[in-house]
Amino acid sequence: MTACPDQEQRLDLHAAGALEDDEALGLIQHLEGCEGCRQALASSLELLSLVALPALSPQEKTELQELPRRTLSEWRRGARRQGLGLKTLGALVATAAAVTVVLLVPGAWRLPGLGPAETPVTATAAPATDAEELDAETMAAIEAWAGLEPLDAVLLEDSEGWDEALDFDVGETL
Repeated sequence: MTACPDQEQRLDLHAAGALEDDEALGLIQHLEGCEGCRQALASSLELLSLVALPALSPQEKTELQELPRRTLSEWRRGARRQGLGLKTLGALVATAAAVTVVLLVPGAWRLPGLGPAETPVTATAAPATDAEELDAETMAAIEAWAGLEPLDAVLLEDSEGWDEALDFDVGETL
């Protein structure tokens, strides 16, 4: 015998325990009078028993109970590591900024009174004007000290030459 076609889906759901109480009651009443549906339900129950998971061992139960605590502990440990990483990065950036200031700002690292005596500026010294230029020997000494290539005289006189000389990609210099 075979199960009633309109009851097949309900039989499988009942075998899996997924039917609502009122639907299960209607199916049980139907099963009392239908031998084919009883056999179909029995075969569904047998099939589901074959694929059912075995009961958890005591060790598995303990592991399952400890899982939320271990997960929270690992999450906190990761957050702590990330916080330490950010603090370390912040300290490195602050140190780099301080070193940059000391190296680039003249006199930033000297304490007053400990350095060489400063010579007072006399009133007779006239400020340099745009018309005064450095002589070629002084310019060559500055370029050699800075490790630069000598500047081209034509480039200095030509304003368009400056645009070409300064046209470079910042990424290439870093």
